[in-house]
Amino acid sequence: MSLHPDVPAFHHDATACEECDLLIPPAVLQPGEASRCPRCGHTVVRCHSHPRLRPLAYGLATLIMFLLANSFTFMSFSSHGLGREMTFLQTITALADAGYLFLAVVLSVTLIAFPLVYICSLMLVVWRLDKDLHPSAVRSLGRALCRIRPWLMVDVFLIGVLISLVKLMGMADITMGAGFWAFVGYTLMLIKTISTLDIHWLWHHLFGPVPAVLAEDEERMAREAGLIGCHVCGALGAQGQGRCHRCGSRLHSRKPASLQRTLALLVTASILYIPANLYPIMDTVFLGDVSPSTILGGVVLLWGLGSYPIAAVIFLASVVVPLAKLIALYWLCWQTHSGRIRDPLARLKLYRMTEFVGRWSMIDVFVVAILAGLIRLDNLMTIYPGPAAVSFAGVVIITMIAAMNFDPRLIWDLQEGERDLE
Repeated sequence: MSLHPDVPAFHHDATACEECDLLIPPAVLQPGEASRCPRCGHTVVRCHSHPRLRPLAYGLATLIMFLLANSFTFMSFSSHGLGREMTFLQTITALADAGYLFLAVVLSVTLIAFPLVYICSLMLVVWRLDKDLHPSAVRSLGRALCRIRPWLMVDVFLIGVLISLVKLMGMADITMGAGFWAFVGYTLMLIKTISTLDIHWLWHHLFGPVPAVLAEDEERMAREAGLIGCHVCGALGAQGQGRCHRCGSRLHSRKPASLQRTLALLVTASILYIPANLYPIMDTVFLGDVSPSTILGGVVLLWGLGSYPIAAVIFLASVVVPLAKLIALYWLCWQTHSGRIRDPLARLKLYRMTEFVGRWSMIDVFVVAILAGLIRLDNLMTIYPGPAAVSFAGVVIITMIAAMNFDPRLIWDLQEGERDLE
């Protein structure tokens, strides 16, 4: 029996798991229930209570918090009788003033542009769900919701703010303004908005179901049945069908040149990883003396100050995670190419982990942006971003794109091939 009798059940269409390509039959989900792939455990569809009202409410709250975060002081810094107040936007303008336009663009896109586009697109589509909108515009907005989501890094920036506080506590008095607390609300509301929307439910209600007849025999992959699962809306299409009939996205049974593209991106990220760790990530000017600091130098400094948890977080996020992600993706590409995968589920879990932790490596870049925007006390003390900040941001972005280009369904293709040989 449904826990929410006033909310109708969701009849989700037949689809294919986007991580292992297993065909998932249609089912009826009550609010709070989810449909998971029986082979790899991936959550395919989740039925939320009040699926239309909650995204609208949380989306509106997110916009209000964003306006408040930009209307008040974010942080204030005072040392030796000198002080400075910083707004949220000054973390971005400080990078542009220092000549680091690439970093300024990265922060603008991940903290402002993409979140606002995501929220406004979601609210417009959900609000006009039962009204007439141009189908082409709706499809474009719906596809944007899927593609923008991995690049929303507001929560990573908030962790960077907290780490910056630890770094500054020993040298100055720090006060958190009303803008900071509004930003905390902005982050929480954005996370809640994202978690209350199921993209399959949205496409189903926008353009209706896409019927597909599945054989009721053994479990099999969509490719074996001559079908392709759309990665955007979940609809099943026929082999050779160029675009999804429901959302208009290009259909590929497997991502074209997945291993080649992934390897090319990994080589590029590996090259950038060297200067990211050798060159200073920020320069501190104190009474005319310049003190460059590398990523590892910052970890050692925090450790020496007794901030062991923060030092461990920085070391893991900025040193271990990028390197481990590069090694893991190289290894997955090699194993997939050589056909040596014996435990596909374990390999898939490794891939999921690389996708999840990759974005958190941006913490150090955000810390540098915060410090550069806040500590600008003329001749007493000023912090500038270092050349490594650009290289490190490039490593994080490129490895994220590399993980997106890797097709985990190739892992399961090898297992199916071994079964056929038996």
